[in-house]
Amino acid sequence: MALILYTESELLEELGHRLRWHRLQRNMLQTELALRSGISVSALKKLEGSGRGTLENFMKVVFALRLENEIKSLFTPQQISIAQLEAMKAPVRQRARRTQRSSRKPSGNGRAHQSRDSKK
Repeated sequence: MALILYTESELLEELGHRLRWHRLQRNMLQTELALRSGISVSALKKLEGSGRGTLENFMKVVFALRLENEIKSLFTPQQISIAQLEAMKAPVRQRARRTQRSSRKPSGNGRAHQSRDSKK
């Protein structure tokens, strides 16, 4: 189980702050980045401040800042070792194994079944 260090809102805010940091590193004003991104200044302020906005606007800003390679590498599959591949190939059990049942005990009072005629 993975340890989660951020809440969703904290992570959104952190991403917004990172966008702002990259904008400032390029010595760009919000108005300039908004124009290059094709979004409104208010939408950019919202993204940078709280991280809130649409994924589309986020990606427009990412491309305007030339950060697409960082995004592209975000969800790349991890390298898998041969041992991990072998473990993944192992059959996955669907059910538990059956246990051997002990010999069945007679039900009722333990007497053998008697027909009506033999009781007389």
